[in-house]
Amino acid sequence: MTWSIHHVSLVAHDLDAAAHFFGTLIGLGVARAPDGQSRFIGEAGGGLRLHQPAPALARSGATLLGPVGGRYVALEVASLAAVVAKLDQAGLAYAPALPGEFAQPAIYTLDPALNLLLLLQADGAAPSAAPTWHIHHVNLQAQHVREAVAFYTDIIGMAEGPWRAAAQRGDFSIDPAELAVLTKADDNSGLHIIRPDAGFAYRNRFAHNPSIGGHPAFCVPDVLAVKARLEAA
Repeated sequence: MTWSIHHVSLVAHDLDAAAHFFGTLIGLGVARAPDGQSRFIGEAGGGLRLHQPAPALARSGATLLGPVGGRYVALEVASLAAVVAKLDQAGLAYAPALPGEFAQPAIYTLDPALNLLLLLQADGAAPSAAPTWHIHHVNLQAQHVREAVAFYTDIIGMAEGPWRAAAQRGDFSIDPAELAVLTKADDNSGLHIIRPDAGFAYRNRFAHNPSIGGHPAFCVPDVLAVKARLEAA
């Protein structure tokens, strides 16, 4: 294992409503409340975090700092020390996680597109049971896709794989400067680095535009059951 998606964190204005949506309607399970500002769905620290950030604001020189820590993707890496050494060598900023914040050593950093990342040292523990759902991929928006890909491959040690288009679904003649897949499999799982494209949904006959804003994608046991619950709600 060189890396894996450990969890994703999303901002929620209403924690209980978000926990009901993901836990009950999507079917990810019961949400725990580790503190008054978060809900967590998953096992062994991995899964989905929902966070309601405090309205904090601070100034550092000419820069205004707000609550950016609510929305990120967390990756487990085989050697956090090796990644830190590469960040130092490249002169890139990172911040250690607070003591006790996670069960493993961890740091926060930004990719070239200013997507917030949490990097954790993999603990090597095997899951106690097969999960009923998992994160298939996370879309991250980047204006300059190749610059972002170089960060993930050179600094974090990930590998770029081919985009595998679904049969009879839009044109999907994707330029690697528009979309890159960082994966360890042949099913488009992993990280998708995508350039925002206002025409993406129209060309590919989508009801939504996945190229804008970023998103996590979940594999669930029965997507038709999820659809039925959403329609009933």
